[in-house]
Amino acid sequence: MRHLIVGMMSGTSMDGIDAALVEFTSTSQLRVLQSSYTAYPPALRNELNYLALHNEQIFVPSDSHLHAELAEHYAAAATSLIDTSGIKQQDISAIANHGQTVRHEPNRSPAFSIQLGDGKHIAMLTGIPTICQFRQADLAAGGQGAPLMPAFHRHVFGMTESHYVLNLGGIGNVTRLSDPVLGFDTGPANCLMDQWTELHTAQRYDLDGAWAKTGRVNQALLSALLSDPYFTAPYPKSTGTDYFNLNWVRARYPKIDLVDPADVQATLLELTVDSVSRSLQQLHAQSGKIFVCGGGANNAQLMARLQSALTAYEVTTTDALNVPADWVEAVGFAWLGYCFLTNTNSNMPSVTGARKQVVLGQQYTPD
Repeated sequence: MRHLIVGMMSGTSMDGIDAALVEFTSTSQLRVLQSSYTAYPPALRNELNYLALHNEQIFVPSDSHLHAELAEHYAAAATSLIDTSGIKQQDISAIANHGQTVRHEPNRSPAFSIQLGDGKHIAMLTGIPTICQFRQADLAAGGQGAPLMPAFHRHVFGMTESHYVLNLGGIGNVTRLSDPVLGFDTGPANCLMDQWTELHTAQRYDLDGAWAKTGRVNQALLSALLSDPYFTAPYPKSTGTDYFNLNWVRARYPKIDLVDPADVQATLLELTVDSVSRSLQQLHAQSGKIFVCGGGANNAQLMARLQSALTAYEVTTTDALNVPADWVEAVGFAWLGYCFLTNTNSNMPSVTGARKQVVLGQQYTPD
């Protein structure tokens, strides 16, 4: 059955909303009809980043006015995308919205993950059924609730030996496409570089890694950061910016302010490269093709360093697989929405560690 679904993702970079209008005829047959990016207003970005750094103040989504405020931004982004596409609102089957993660605690008892953005509010504002809270069913089944994209990668990109998908958002995650599909969060990808850039320059991110390219890797700093147990912990595992942030950097290396800021930036970029390399080793990978997606795919210096460090691999982007690197996750959440509407199991226990397969998501209707 044909479904038109708006997928929306606001990731761990906390900078805005990626949205994609996708046509589905099956779990492996899709067509991206329209896509858009909507930046968060500066005040909202600052508040979200503050909460990520001081997440002990967050208890449940309803405790925060951001739950409703973000819903308004999501609704506006979805409405604008649909209007631009020329498709009638009544022809849209659903909005599938990830929400904004402010805390992810898969190893707590009980485990929990908080994504802000009230689904009922979005449904009421748009008049379109809204599916959200995608992580909770996997958590309830004993899984990490993340990463969720490997199931999508497998269905859309297929099963190919020695092929890997590397998502470089705020947090990185890797998927091995061959059977059994495996995947986990590699650690920080862009989040630390973005936060450091914003702290020391007038820019929100380091365009093309140009600033990092001027610095030199500080080995003492890099070693201190890589000594965190997360990087050697066995999978399944997942993390977030509530853990990996500048507070974490300062705790691991209190002398950070004595290091030249450009050298810190170069070191943070190298941390991303090293954590990816270690993750591939954990997967017992030796060679193959790596398809990169997410904001990191646009960082020329990061892509160059990945290729230099991973000489046994060909590093390219998911554009080579006909899914633009900037829109993979938005399309992926549209896919999760399609799975919900068709009652299709959409988690992957081999990735998350869940006891069983489950249908992910909760639906809110506009009535």
